[in-house]
Amino acid sequence: MFLNLLDRDEKHAFALLAEKMIQQDGIVVGREAAAVAALRAEMGVAQADRADRSVKELAATFSSRRSKIAALLELIGLGYSDTSFSVGERSLAAQVAREMDVADDEVEKLEAWVQRHVALIREALVMMRE
Repeated sequence: MFLNLLDRDEKHAFALLAEKMIQQDGIVVGREAAAVAALRAEMGVAQADRADRSVKELAATFSSRRSKIAALLELIGLGYSDTSFSVGERSLAAQVAREMDVADDEVEKLEAWVQRHVALIREALVMMRE
């Protein structure tokens, strides 16, 4: 949704963070893999490369408040793609936010927004059923 706000380097860094996110709970379900593939396609990033980069290094790629918030919203949203924001996923999002100097209370607001967004998407899907 907000990935178009990222520049080329930020998109590549986000792709790597997304890969780390879906691996946090130790189980990569099809929905998560599909979500990451869709995010990569949306950004025009074919494959996540240099997966060995640290969270600190990846987070440092995001220079503006706008790109940091966009990345965190998308990352938290990815965490909810399998309907469960696991402890590991929550921990990674918090670590990324800390490295980006985004306060914990702001992260709570971002997560609440994502929860509302996910609920609205589910509601829309129910309305589309035949």
